[in-house]
Amino acid sequence: MSQVKPQEKENRMYQEMKKAAWERLRSCDPLEIAKKAGVLFDEKESVFSFVSLGRQIRVAYPGFQVEGALEGWHELVILHYLEMAKGEPLSGKLITFGQLPQGLVRGGGMDRETEKALGEYFGDGQVERITENCERLGAKIVESKADFTAVFEFLPRYPVTMNLWFADDEFPGTGKLLIDSSAEYYLSVEDAVTVGMVLLEELKR
Repeated sequence: MSQVKPQEKENRMYQEMKKAAWERLRSCDPLEIAKKAGVLFDEKESVFSFVSLGRQIRVAYPGFQVEGALEGWHELVILHYLEMAKGEPLSGKLITFGQLPQGLVRGGGMDRETEKALGEYFGDGQVERITENCERLGAKIVESKADFTAVFEFLPRYPVTMNLWFADDEFPGTGKLLIDSSAEYYLSVEDAVTVGMVLLEELKR
């Protein structure tokens, strides 16, 4: 009897989670979804539309097939966002993943991974390359106390802020991904970690 490979197991889990999200969403009012998630819903075409990481996303109703998403877990995060959105306004207060309710373990691990990865990718301080990479994903470059800051519209009410500190003679380069404190009203901790993973993966390209 052959064993199931890890990749096959992950793919099967992904498909099951996507089907479950579809089923839950089909019981929701599309106009209520649009209002709480901050997305457009075209009643004539029966489709939701919004921007995510610089990409135009379209989600059909009532099938909830997603067009325009990146490969991998981006699509599932989009479905969960539409399902979980509570319509809470952005607070303007930035927090780490580990500061999310019940986020100490999973979120804290994501924070540590982020600091290491961003230091490796961008710690050399090549601002032109970093800017080009961020703008490719629809980010806005803003002024801050960090050496470099970009704000990504991961989802309409789920921005992600990236702060970088470049390497110098004393310290290696490092970075942080930060989310608005209202994030708990839009995605679970597990989904928030996936947001970080998707963004890091795209920044590597």
